[in-house]
Amino acid sequence: MIRKMMMMQFAVAGLALAQAPAQLPTLALEKAPVVGAGYKLACPAGTRQIGGPKSDFGAYACLKSTVDGMRIMQGPMISFDNAGKVVAIGTMEESFRTGTWKFFDAAGNLTGTTSFLKGEYNGLRVEYQADGKLKFEENWVNGQRQGPQKTFDRAGLATITEYRNDRPVAK
Repeated sequence: MIRKMMMMQFAVAGLALAQAPAQLPTLALEKAPVVGAGYKLACPAGTRQIGGPKSDFGAYACLKSTVDGMRIMQGPMISFDNAGKVVAIGTMEESFRTGTWKFFDAAGNLTGTTSFLKGEYNGLRVEYQADGKLKFEENWVNGQRQGPQKTFDRAGLATITEYRNDRPVAK
């Protein structure tokens, strides 16, 4: 009896897994949030929000001031184009991009994601074609391409180039 129940659970779990990909949206279909005047960021303690979609700064960001008067961006940031539409969302640490940033076109479509560490590419960098298909996937370590870099054609076929220390490896 227990064996039958376990087999039924596996069968049900397998069915759910088989159906899951059709139900999950792809990242390329993601849209930029609509952010207008008066939007409030979740700024960390000790910072204050500055900017806005139509400000000279062209972004919402969290700012802290040091004892010597330096102004440092710390926390979430949303950047805008001249029309006030969201073009980038991410996090700043000591005025450097950090973590995963998302980038959007003027229509609000996700065009790519890039991982940063202290302002340098660090991790996966992905860009999408206008139709939402992958354009490329790059792996970065401390600002240098490392490992397999994939470029996709319109049909989705990948060309893979191996990199070490930001240089292609001869085959």
